[in-house]
Amino acid sequence: MSKPRLTIGLPVYNGEAHLAETLESLLAQDFTDFELIVGDNASTDRTRAILHEFAARDSRIILELSEVNRGAAWNYNRLVTAARGDYFKWAAADDLIAPTFLSACVAALDEHPDAVLAYAPTTLIDDSGSRIRDHADGLDLTQSAPWERMRQFAAKRWLCNPCFGVARTDVMRAQTMLITANRSSDVTFLAQMAMAGKIVEVPERLFYRRVVGESASLGAHDRRAVAAFFDPKRSAGVLPPMMRVFLDINRWALTRDWAIAPRVRTAAAFSTAWTKRHVGVTLWRARRRLRGGAVRGFYASVATDQTRTEVAQ
Repeated sequence: MSKPRLTIGLPVYNGEAHLAETLESLLAQDFTDFELIVGDNASTDRTRAILHEFAARDSRIILELSEVNRGAAWNYNRLVTAARGDYFKWAAADDLIAPTFLSACVAALDEHPDAVLAYAPTTLIDDSGSRIRDHADGLDLTQSAPWERMRQFAAKRWLCNPCFGVARTDVMRAQTMLITANRSSDVTFLAQMAMAGKIVEVPERLFYRRVVGESASLGAHDRRAVAAFFDPKRSAGVLPPMMRVFLDINRWALTRDWAIAPRVRTAAAFSTAWTKRHVGVTLWRARRRLRGGAVRGFYASVATDQTRTEVAQ
């Protein structure tokens, strides 16, 4: 096979519920110069039967089948290692993208050589694919200086949907830790990408993220169970997930091969904005509790939203 411009990496474990719909969404793209590498992590349901059916239909699909579940982090990262495309996109096994998603993101990266990642704004959907609501990702980080991008990242970061955008493969490999055994390592990954270059948001809302099932329930488990999900051989460690993220990002900023001044300025800008935001969130939650209000997690709130309309197909 000739080298494709883009690699889509789809990690999956027991994803039979939505896998076929997701694969149809990927194969229906108007940008066709891609390979689709699917990493199955020892699924026990009908996932492999679905994969073999689609692979027989489309030669762009490459199956990497593991007989042992080595954790989600390994499954995500091995797809980046195997990628042949200059551009790379992770795809979750239950999300959907509009037919112009890839072409819009590739065009944005082609147009902006100083950008390392392009993503499309998000619509949150439920188990049936019905619209819950639009989400403001807020990570159009086109500032010239790394410290400016990191200040904006720390202030605006919420869901890490841009992780499922289109990125430059060489930057992912050389300038990030990819995914680690921490349920918030997608935050660290995006921060490392933002330090490496600009992140561009395309105008159209083309990404549909499902917020049910595994994506909604993972945060409810204890740290030991979550760590085992990402890497069965790793312990949860002693640090809370977001404290580990905070320290990892600062360490990464301070050890870049830049002059000392921009390293310190980047770490300081990130830390100040991060701390300010987290203090604000903590105070808001405390006020809510004092007034007798419930403080629900994000996924709990969107899962009960009653303003859903059908996503246009």
